[in-house]
Amino acid sequence: MATDEDWASYARAVVDVVPAEGEPFRLVPDRVGSAGRWPDGLDPPVTVVTAWNPDGVLVPPGDNRAGNQRLVDELQRLGLTWWPAVGRDLDSAHHEEGVAVSGLTVAEGLALGRRYGQAAVYVWTPDEWSVVSCTDDRRHTCGWRRTGRPPIPS
Repeated sequence: MATDEDWASYARAVVDVVPAEGEPFRLVPDRVGSAGRWPDGLDPPVTVVTAWNPDGVLVPPGDNRAGNQRLVDELQRLGLTWWPAVGRDLDSAHHEEGVAVSGLTVAEGLALGRRYGQAAVYVWTPDEWSVVSCTDDRRHTCGWRRTGRPPIPS
């Protein structure tokens, strides 16, 4: 279960998204009621999930990438639309690779997060950006905005 400090970090994190076509962009939490332009080719809601550091345990980068590959393989088997994504805490060097998955219900997104040992997932709609707990009923909702091409590592 995530701590209050974890939740504060989740709430201020940004997510860099790499669309199948077009320029990468950054999703930034913003004031409630604000929303940017929804990207073409992505059906809402979008669930942002990772397989990194399952159950809050820091694991080596190779293990994290292997877990993320299992997640991607599952999405491909299910025929879901997804784009690569990287969640970042701008107050530190911490980042986690993951995916932005189109069209899952919130319940399906939470089930996916639970399968990969995650404390929470992000749920993005045209009107809101939410961090939703995979382990209890905790949820943090705000607005969002998109910024231009983020510095995405290769």
